[in-house]
Amino acid sequence: MTQQTLSLVHQRQMPAAAAAAHNARHPTLLALHGRGSDEADLLGLAPYLDERLLWVSARAPLPIDGGFEWYRLSSPASGAATAEHFAESLRTLERFVDDIVEAYPVDPRRLYLFGFSQGSFMAYALALTQPGRVAGVIAHSGALPLQTIRAARAVDPAVLRGKPFLVLHGTQDRTIPLARAHEARDYLSAASASLEYHEYPMGHHVSDATLSAMDDWLQRQISSSDKEG
Repeated sequence: MTQQTLSLVHQRQMPAAAAAAHNARHPTLLALHGRGSDEADLLGLAPYLDERLLWVSARAPLPIDGGFEWYRLSSPASGAATAEHFAESLRTLERFVDDIVEAYPVDPRRLYLFGFSQGSFMAYALALTQPGRVAGVIAHSGALPLQTIRAARAVDPAVLRGKPFLVLHGTQDRTIPLARAHEARDYLSAASASLEYHEYPMGHHVSDATLSAMDDWLQRQISSSDKEG
């Protein structure tokens, strides 16, 4: 059910009953959809991923063509963000993270971001500017808009050392070219992030192969955090 409260409209799904302990705080996946979609889109993937996850799927704040986007484009051809919209959406996303940690049984030490397409831009931005609030990032079919992030907030790549990232991209993606994933891969590698990178012979969508990679990565992250906790 769509929730109208908090700083972003969203949907929430609790972990499977067998995985949910009473009064426990849960590892959480905050899903950020792509341009033109909404909060219901990525939540449909929940049955295919680790059942221990509490899901929160946020709606981007700006309406567009029956869907929503995280920021306006400076030009449709470039796909580049309008700086003021990007900065405002980043501030809203930061508030939303505070909101869900207070409102829901989220384990703040195990809050993972899953961004698809434009949503991955926001996931990268939050991880680079608020690294202590993000346990790891899945960036699917997206890009790391470093120049835009720097225009909104100071960035120190040293904060990414050891931070887990899973980057997934299609070699036939005509919406966000594969070269953008390579740029992200190279930046994260240079920053000594804990990076897992995969590319697949596919376009701009989620596939069985990428779902499998996501599930495997999340299971390993959550199981590792359970041992540490």
